[in-house]
Amino acid sequence: MIEYAWLIPLIPVAASLIILFGAKEDPHSPLPWIGIGAIAVCLALSAAILWGFVSGGVALPYEKNWDWFSLATTIGGQSFVWTVPVGVLIDPPAAVLLFVVSLVSLMVQVYSISYMHDDTRFKRFFAFVSFFTAAMLGLVVSSNILVGFMCWELMGLTSYLLIGFWFERPGPCEAQKKAFMTTKLGDSGLYLALLLLYAKTGTFQLTQLHQHFALGLVAPAAATVAAFGILLGAMGKSAQAPLMVWLPDAMEGPTPGSALIHAATMVAAGILVVSKLYFVFLAAPLAMETAAWLGLITAFMAAAMALVSHDIKRVLAFSTVSQLGFMMCALGCGGFTAGLFHLTTHAFFKALLFLGAGSVIHAVHTNDMRQMGGLSRRMLLTFATMTVAVLAISGIWPFAGFYSKDMILVAAWNHEKAIFWPLLFTALMTAFYMTRLLTLTFLGDDRDHERFHHAHESPALITVPLLVLAFFSLTAGMAIAHDGLAARLFPKPALTAAAPAVAAAPATTATPPAVGAAPAANTSEVQTPEAEQELPDWLKFGIPAFFVPGAMLLAFFMYRGPKFEAAESIRNTFAPITTLLDRRWYLDDAFLALVAFCDQVAALAFWIDANIVDRVFVDGWGLLMRILAEISNFFDGAFVDATVDGVGGLSNDLGVGLRSLVADGQVQEYMMYAAIAFSLAATLILTR
Repeated sequence: MIEYAWLIPLIPVAASLIILFGAKEDPHSPLPWIGIGAIAVCLALSAAILWGFVSGGVALPYEKNWDWFSLATTIGGQSFVWTVPVGVLIDPPAAVLLFVVSLVSLMVQVYSISYMHDDTRFKRFFAFVSFFTAAMLGLVVSSNILVGFMCWELMGLTSYLLIGFWFERPGPCEAQKKAFMTTKLGDSGLYLALLLLYAKTGTFQLTQLHQHFALGLVAPAAATVAAFGILLGAMGKSAQAPLMVWLPDAMEGPTPGSALIHAATMVAAGILVVSKLYFVFLAAPLAMETAAWLGLITAFMAAAMALVSHDIKRVLAFSTVSQLGFMMCALGCGGFTAGLFHLTTHAFFKALLFLGAGSVIHAVHTNDMRQMGGLSRRMLLTFATMTVAVLAISGIWPFAGFYSKDMILVAAWNHEKAIFWPLLFTALMTAFYMTRLLTLTFLGDDRDHERFHHAHESPALITVPLLVLAFFSLTAGMAIAHDGLAARLFPKPALTAAAPAVAAAPATTATPPAVGAAPAANTSEVQTPEAEQELPDWLKFGIPAFFVPGAMLLAFFMYRGPKFEAAESIRNTFAPITTLLDRRWYLDDAFLALVAFCDQVAALAFWIDANIVDRVFVDGWGLLMRILAEISNFFDGAFVDATVDGVGGLSNDLGVGLRSLVADGQVQEYMMYAAIAFSLAATLILTR
């Protein structure tokens, strides 16, 4: 089955085109079912590949390449043919992510049949979702980082279309522009990093890049610069501080699209690219350490913002940013397995949270949790599934997040205690704000009687995907953590002198020696992490048994009342801090100030151009040339033309006078004058 892996990204592309161009727009069009069928086929192929690897029937990694284009060149007097291939590289993390992305996308599309059924652009939404999924799947399987970057950019395009889907409203239009500009800033760093890697290695193939680094053929300085460029790209796509500002506003799009962006595609792409190029970071310790601290700062800042937000989707958006910070911190701490493990479990419970929130919004027609309350009595199934997601993200045993988040904390403990303690506090904040969301939405008395009485459970097309995702939110962690499977599914790349093994035929690229490559480095200098140690017993058992449940109980008692007076009292007491968090750490203001400053610089440049460059230099030079031209014209008319006219007039007058003297009509006289003239001319010539 793995030989058909190259079809997995192409099937949803075809479905997207059929949906988009197959018929006119119709809110009840059957064409979206084509997209659902296509992603179901992708899920079946992905599941077969993953099960084949887990059961031992499929050997990974698997690589298959085809020639894309060739270019002949000469270096140092030697001729080379540069063949750039396109193909698939399926390693264990890719096999897992193929399954996760396909499953979440399938659930989102089934859910959307009911959620988007009255939308006038119903068909277009499904075309965008299919294409979005195809781009992410292409990034997962691509063996060539240049092709992967193309898929990365196509995801950016499709996210732009989904965020601004309701473009007739001002909010989505502003949000899509904000997302586009912010992510493009990060993309520029990634693109330059890829160009640098190509300049140093002569290849875009992941396996060959890994070999260059394993053999020490890339200088540490170049590796560090490339790693920081990759990190900048991940900061944009995965919303790391300070480029996190776009993700909360991405909630302006349809909720199913938000679920796909936040769970398994757009924001996961940055973490995925860092993991695919992890060997670059292993050769750049400074970049690794930066990633660890960047992830910690992002996780804390976003969790703090989630504490005070009242919009249910924005709480989940801040939660996504925070969990991405956990993943980045894990990768920076050397916890490769932990970071990708959490990426996998997070996809399930975050998709469940967003789709559950969409079910609530669909019932009460508001995002404000202060207008909800008591909905567990009206929407029992939605409440139960969202409770599973809240327990999973909070890290309660035996739900999925317990296993992956525990592994991240262990990685931080082994790396640096100064990172571990703030990260643990952030994990407790996660449990607090997620319980706050659950309490305000579903528990206690209703706070808006009209909305409460009109609320009802969502139809099966919405609740069935919730049940499927709840199942994986409960079981995925146990399944992956069982019997060391996590280490098999997410093995940390090695940076040793031995080239990485490839199960299939090697890439067809003919790679010349890298231009300007550093001499082989002493690979013994590469620091290998010490053996991981477990958390102390009091932490190992205290975190899930006391600390996390304590944070959840605190949130429950603070927000269970109809007016949650205790919480409001604390909010008023710490008004400057809550204002800081409500204003999102003033990051938006800082960026707007930067934009305003750039506008002022642009206005100053325009003034200088208009009043100095144009008026003084361009217009002044033109005026000077005009004055000189007028002077030249006067001199030409008064002197040159007058002299020419005078000489002409004099000659004319002499001719007239001479004609009156000699022109008497005698031919013999004319011949005499001619003979005299000829004689004089001949005399002058002969006497020279």
